[in-house]
Amino acid sequence: MGKKYKIKKITHILYSGLGGTYDVCNILGKLDTKLNTKSTFIQIGPSRFNKLISQKNQTTYFIKTYRFFTIFYFLSVLSILIREKPNLVILHNYQIIPVFLYKFLFFKNLTIIYVDHTPNNLKSFKDFFVCKFFKFIIDFFVTLNKDSFKYFIDKIKISKNRIKIIPNAVNQKFIRKKIFINNLKKTVIFGMASRINNLKRHDLIVDVLQSEPLKDENIICYFAGSGENINFLKKKIKNKNKFKFFGALNSYDLKKWYQSLDFYIQATTGEGHSTSILQAMGMNLPILGSNVSGVKNFLYPKRNIGITFENNENSLISKIRSITKMTNNKRKIIVSSQKKYLLENFTEITFLNSYEKIIKKLVFNKNST
Repeated sequence: MGKKYKIKKITHILYSGLGGTYDVCNILGKLDTKLNTKSTFIQIGPSRFNKLISQKNQTTYFIKTYRFFTIFYFLSVLSILIREKPNLVILHNYQIIPVFLYKFLFFKNLTIIYVDHTPNNLKSFKDFFVCKFFKFIIDFFVTLNKDSFKYFIDKIKISKNRIKIIPNAVNQKFIRKKIFINNLKKTVIFGMASRINNLKRHDLIVDVLQSEPLKDENIICYFAGSGENINFLKKKIKNKNKFKFFGALNSYDLKKWYQSLDFYIQATTGEGHSTSILQAMGMNLPILGSNVSGVKNFLYPKRNIGITFENNENSLISKIRSITKMTNNKRKIIVSSQKKYLLENFTEITFLNSYEKIIKKLVFNKNST
């Protein structure tokens, strides 16, 4: 048996929406069993998704905010930190001010890990300010890809012994044991699971499927997720038969949703490291993704690991036509290559081992010497 540590408390602070961050936290909660820790989650945002995160015997707090004002709710976050008394805070969003106050007023031995989920092309002054100004109190930085790693080394001036690349992992419930594909039916179904906001290109999918070259094709798209742009997107739709909105789905319904698709598409301006693509790989779906940071980093068409497109109509139309005309054998080759790549690089075990080593070094081992 491994060494048994005294119980330490970990608090994750994150935005309350669906996406890669809540998937990461869902998996990280499993470290409690391995490390003899107790995790809590503080979700901050306009909607509550606590049931999707908490593991058994863990607590999720929710602080309701309004768009653009999330950072101003630091007193509510601080009060929870004082109540929970964590030894480690893993920060997944901008709420550094309450963590700073908690560390210097109440718990000077607090360890802080900052996880960067924002692709470089979408980083704002707020991202830069939080990391640059408060880097002296952050013990360790985690990035999801090489581009973000380079940003922190070059722009934020973080030493390489304080930062590590840990790509997101796929939750094991989204990995189908057998590799198989369904024969394409008369109607081909694409799907995209994400928040519906300015960072995603749902609008491009809508425009393409309603364009002259594809408007009469039997191709439809299912959207899973919610967000501030959903009403705008629905107004763009002229042919309602081509699109269906499923809203925010729990993990059980999301898995069933993936099973209803023929292909998965991720149209986006940038990602940290798309967990939706990882889930779709695990569910035996050929992937079609934007050629942007956080997607192109782990899609390799020449190795039959997904297909990429530029974020314009002509490129996406061409790739949709190509992928829907593939033979079953070609689709199976892509699915097999994707699954092999997924299991070699993005499993829960690999992901948790990486975080476990960091937490042991920062929280446990430094106190045992």
